Amino acid sequence: MGVPAVLGILNGFLTQTNLIGLAGLWIAYYILWALYNISPFHPLSHIPGPKLAAATFLYEAWYDLILHGRYTHEIKRMHEIYGPVVRINPEELHFDDIAFVDEIYAGGGRKRDKQQHFLNFVAGPIVSSMFATLDHDHHRIRRSAMNKFFSRAQILKLESNIRELVDQLCDKMIRLGEQNGDPLDVTTSYSCFTSDVISGYCFGEPFGFISQETWYPNFREPLGAILGTTYVFRFFPPLKILTNIAPLFAKLMREDIAKMLAESNERMPARIRKAKQEHESGKLQDRGSIFAAILGSSLPDEEKTDYRLGGEGFSMISAGTETTAWTLTVITFYLLNQPETLERLTKELQDADAINLTWVALENLPYLSAVITEGLRLSYGVTARIPRIASKENLIYQGQFNGHEVKYVIPSGTPMGMSNAINHHNEEVFPDSNVFKPERWLDIEEAQRRRMESSLTSFSKGSRVCLGMNLAYCNLFLSVVALTLRVFPRTKLYETSVDDVKYDYDLFVPMPKKESKGVRVVIN
Repeated sequence: MGVPAVLGILNGFLTQTNLIGLAGLWIAYYILWALYNISPFHPLSHIPGPKLAAATFLYEAWYDLILHGRYTHEIKRMHEIYGPVVRINPEELHFDDIAFVDEIYAGGGRKRDKQQHFLNFVAGPIVSSMFATLDHDHHRIRRSAMNKFFSRAQILKLESNIRELVDQLCDKMIRLGEQNGDPLDVTTSYSCFTSDVISGYCFGEPFGFISQETWYPNFREPLGAILGTTYVFRFFPPLKILTNIAPLFAKLMREDIAKMLAESNERMPARIRKAKQEHESGKLQDRGSIFAAILGSSLPDEEKTDYRLGGEGFSMISAGTETTAWTLTVITFYLLNQPETLERLTKELQDADAINLTWVALENLPYLSAVITEGLRLSYGVTARIPRIASKENLIYQGQFNGHEVKYVIPSGTPMGMSNAINHHNEEVFPDSNVFKPERWLDIEEAQRRRMESSLTSFSKGSRVCLGMNLAYCNLFLSVVALTLRVFPRTKLYETSVDDVKYDYDLFVPMPKKESKGVRVVIN
């Protein structure tokens, strides 16, 4: 059969009548599927929640896609109405009971997969990263190659490199402040620092954002472009194909999107190829690098392709940049906005000669530790829920709501999650939860301390706990000390209020109100 004959058949099939018929069948299927979701036959029919949310993903899409990242606020309202367990879409449950956290985010060999719906927002090479790995066992293979690089002992070896970048950050903030006196968006400065730390560790040399004359370019811009597509891709996954063809039209794209495409499709793969060439030639970086070591590891060859490691690199740089930079931003705002808090911290650091102490020694300073912990609480890490699936076991939830016992069987294969933006504002655990109060972590009974620490889920928990937790803590302790003693004495907030650090909506990470111009300061 020739091509004209095939085209003729297709043309005859794709008549207006046939298209209407296909559309009708699709609508009928969707209605039947939605009715099944709210019927007694569905395995989650016994879990309370809005019927519309149980019937279709459109309910979630309304709050996240149309109202732009507002579903966590709606989920919090659901819990107030329906209790500690609610069904938030046809397949997923959300929990507001920290006592259940170790069942959802389990460790100890208990398998926990990720949910495809949640990961639909991931596109391009990042789909092959450890973060985007669905299956528990596959994730374990990928993570096992990385774990040793982020152990506490290994991060201690990086301390001198991090301290060097901290000093360069402070020098640059002071120098530029003295030169022009213009307001500085501190998140941009801090992201340059955190990007240089993680990139230097990944590839043997930092990107050089701190050493360049200004704060631009930086990794925050391409990362912001990626986060901006979160809900479009989550609810319309076929559109992710655009990330594969978009490089052909990069010159026509918005500047931030063009930078993202260049970073993910050109620069990151080039870094991986360079690491591979150095590994194959036997050339070693003075500092060493994660990816050079991975290429020489026992990881299967299919896990060492340029494409997959490029996605892994982009994922690791993204994770190592944004969350720690935002935590530093939140701490900076509250210290400058609460002079009594800054004064108490400064005195502790001066009395201890903290500028010359190691990370290990700094962890023993109680008020510094409390300031950093409170900063983590109000910066959240990731605000969007990250569901887990217990694929091999049914779970039993038991709790209370309005003075009554509640008990639910959670069938295996059910996505279930929690949200840091809800956990960290549990008023029973954190009274006056919107207030930055380091004192809440001091002089408390051990039982209360354990309860507060278990409710702090900034780094998640279980087998997929944040890989870079130790690196983040080292960054925070060293930089908060240097900033407090060197930069903050000559720094004032500029046209900045609590609304500029207050969580307003999700783009996977917490975002302040859209009108915010960031946390800005003047340094003189």
